[in-house]
Amino acid sequence: MIQTEQALQTLETLCREIARGQYDHSDDLFALTGAQEAPETVRHLAESFGFMLVSVEAREMRLTQLVEELQGLRLQLEEANAKLAQENASLSSTVAELTVQIDRQRFKREVGAIAESEYFQDLQKRAQDLRARHKSAAPGGRE
Repeated sequence: MIQTEQALQTLETLCREIARGQYDHSDDLFALTGAQEAPETVRHLAESFGFMLVSVEAREMRLTQLVEELQGLRLQLEEANAKLAQENASLSSTVAELTVQIDRQRFKREVGAIAESEYFQDLQKRAQDLRARHKSAAPGGRE
């Protein structure tokens, strides 16, 4: 039968390695759980540490997967952000062009409204009359 002191020392060594993230000797830990020559308390402790090891490894694997997923999502977000920036620039350019077109149309509409108003028509008529009088009043002009 393995001496209790030796079995505890083996368990302690294995647990220290596992605590440092060195899982190379995890098989030795699991072998210790079934070693009939080891004291029952050491076997139970080895089994408990084995369950903890499995839980830690599962958690680490899940965290690694999550990190990879997050990195993939980050890349997708960066691509989407770049695409949105391009679309935003394009839309800003389109909005600027449309604003100019709208301003031109508004200008034409307002000028047209002014030109068609009775007041403007009256001003044009007065301007023509003044030009005609000016021409006739000028030397060499006709009357």
